Amino acid sequence: MSARFSSSGLLYVYLSGYEEEGNLFIQQIDLYRYIGDEFYYKIMGSVELADEDENMVHIFAVVGPKAKSDVVLSVFENEMKANFERILANKRIITNTQKLDSVGNIFFHCIQEFFCNQLNHFPKRVYHNYNDIVVAGVCCNHMSHKEGDSVINGVVSLWLEREQPELCGKQLITRSFFMRDFAARKVIASLPDSETGVWRLIFEGGHQLYLSEDAPYTKEPLHPNDLGMFCSSTLQSVLLNPIYAYGKWFQPNDICEEWHKVFLYLCAVSDTDWNQDGIRKTYEKFLKFLDENICLLTEATPVISKEQYCRVLLTHIANFRNFLRGDDEPVISKDVLQTLNSRYVYLPYLWSLVKPASSRSPFSSHDLQEMIDQALCETDTHSKGVLWEDVAAYVLNNVAGWKVTGRRIRTGAQEIDLSIANFSLDNKLWQLGAYVLVECKNWNSHVDIHQIRNIAHISTMKGNKTAILFASNGITADAQEEILRLTTSNLSIVCITACDLKQLRSSDDCRLLIMDRWEKLQNTPEVSTVI
Repeated sequence: MSARFSSSGLLYVYLSGYEEEGNLFIQQIDLYRYIGDEFYYKIMGSVELADEDENMVHIFAVVGPKAKSDVVLSVFENEMKANFERILANKRIITNTQKLDSVGNIFFHCIQEFFCNQLNHFPKRVYHNYNDIVVAGVCCNHMSHKEGDSVINGVVSLWLEREQPELCGKQLITRSFFMRDFAARKVIASLPDSETGVWRLIFEGGHQLYLSEDAPYTKEPLHPNDLGMFCSSTLQSVLLNPIYAYGKWFQPNDICEEWHKVFLYLCAVSDTDWNQDGIRKTYEKFLKFLDENICLLTEATPVISKEQYCRVLLTHIANFRNFLRGDDEPVISKDVLQTLNSRYVYLPYLWSLVKPASSRSPFSSHDLQEMIDQALCETDTHSKGVLWEDVAAYVLNNVAGWKVTGRRIRTGAQEIDLSIANFSLDNKLWQLGAYVLVECKNWNSHVDIHQIRNIAHISTMKGNKTAILFASNGITADAQEEILRLTTSNLSIVCITACDLKQLRSSDDCRLLIMDRWEKLQNTPEVSTVI
């Protein structure tokens, strides 16, 4: 088996459940919700809690096309047997394999650790055929054979009913994953379909959602006939379609577009100075990846040159970079950011093509302390602001997976102090979004409500989910109330003071401080009562 095996298109899912008074209760943790190490920690944390109940069943499954899922299942089972032999020989188990990619290895680690470190769990195969896909994996429980099998089958059936997984091209799509792309998008209008009469909601970015139980997993852009003109989403579908230059018609087209947006976002965030030759070579590797793992392909006759198409790609990358620096372009680039809010789970598969490495200086609490003191003691107003921005940039550049992409960018009548692009494989950081706006106020007084509203206005235009306010002396009480109100509107403004920064001792502390403040905002009683 080749080490080049890709898990893209597959869904790894952990299901736990139990039956009580004839009712089934299930919990799921899957790869479309978590990436990187967070996927492992979520599963193993849930396993530990669930395992305290003797009536609980555990299911580790890969869902997707039969041929690919069978390969993964065989790796799980064969390596599990090999680990049991290692245990008998008094050797350490192996929780990593070259037969799967980095994504599959995380799930592989969970399975081997669960079954081989706790020998009271006897692994059994679970295998369900569902239309043109299979649910294949291993499971266990502590109940009688008949009773346990009944609950396991019920849990899988209930999950299938809820998620209605479907193979779109070569990629598995579930109901919850499909719907997540509409979160936080504004509803622009409602229109009936000209042929079927079924009503549909039109979201910003030109996405449609049919109000029908049987609506397919598709987000085709608005047709020009619907509006009597071309809209941005229609033009974007044309400009991001390789059929015109490469003669390759990838289907489903909306999934092809999603992957293109993530690919171009990574290209924009990277430090690469793209040219015609460089983008063409990388893009053609990307198309090969789509053909092998994601979409169905139909050949056609090209109508423009590859050189022309690559110039369009370079223009897209330049526009995205300008947007991430702070420039206004609230249509196509904003749609890319909204897509990344859920499709960041594609990132691990594209890092090998475009790894957006950024250079970080080693963190020094001593250097940071000196920078803070210098900024606080400065008397010149201009220098005072610049030095405080230096402090903020130093802290943010030490958050792994974040990159300062712009500084002091004037957008319309406003000025953005710092812009941050997110390219991490940290699931928690992605809760803050792909783009983070940063405001720096090195004032002797508290920052008031008017500044909070100003940040909210710019954030609304940019389409970001999170803003960070570095307020050296904190904020007023009414400013805090306004922040809580904005949190209920899906905008989180994280406030960090000079006192907070003086406590930082490592780069990990930089990330933890930001996440702690963000999580406190989400967990406030005012927010939970609205939700």
